[in-house]
Amino acid sequence: MFDPQENGKIICKEIKRQAPIYEVKYQDFEGANGSREVNASFRPFELVLTFDIFYKNEYDKELIITELHQIVFPGFQFYVTHELSPGKRFKVNPSNFELAEEENDYSTIEVTFDVPSGCSESLSTTLSEFTLSDEWQFSQNLESADYEYEFDVSRFQVFNAGDFAIDPRENELKITLQGESLGNATIFNRTTGERFVYYPEFSTNLGQTVTIDRVYPKLNGVNRGIDTNLNLITLAPGVNEIEIQNVASVKSSWDFRYLYK
Repeated sequence: MFDPQENGKIICKEIKRQAPIYEVKYQDFEGANGSREVNASFRPFELVLTFDIFYKNEYDKELIITELHQIVFPGFQFYVTHELSPGKRFKVNPSNFELAEEENDYSTIEVTFDVPSGCSESLSTTLSEFTLSDEWQFSQNLESADYEYEFDVSRFQVFNAGDFAIDPRENELKITLQGESLGNATIFNRTTGERFVYYPEFSTNLGQTVTIDRVYPKLNGVNRGIDTNLNLITLAPGVNEIEIQNVASVKSSWDFRYLYK
């Protein structure tokens, strides 16, 4: 992790986040009034950080800029956090590095990042403690309620405080299932109508645990997608009514990050 504020020669003085970009496509139908919405999505947006760098001479300046180049352009996507939204992180690609102003002893640099996912995500996952410390912040849709993401009952609610659905084909989601099953263990999301079935028997008393790690169903860490109905569980924004069937002494946990506009 790189924090420019820890180095007195590099000061992050301004942070600008582009507003959400909501793109809607329409289709016209002969004889019908107006247009009909056929597709809509949130598009990538930009995050712009402005730095002041201070130096003694041109050689010092070159070293600082070289260091920033190495940090800003690692050759792969990485996460950026900033103090204005301490509970969120942005997965970014750098798109521009520009010297906006140059003087004898300092320069101003604007670094533009693309956020290709079109959203930010909570810095912490649902299995962390829900305290308003550095990990969580206001405006994250956290209501005055006790959130639980570990359960020892078969019917419960999983709350998704984000603005977007959690889809394991695109987002982090790890569901852990323990208990005693004679077969056909089922996770049913009544809110979305989705149903995941694990067909074989399993027993946590014998050291067995079923997990769905994003799109990969596993038994004790070994991929067992062939033993399932090949369906996945997504989580809609808000309350998700969950039911687990055909598992005695059941325990489950739900680990994911909230996604925000």
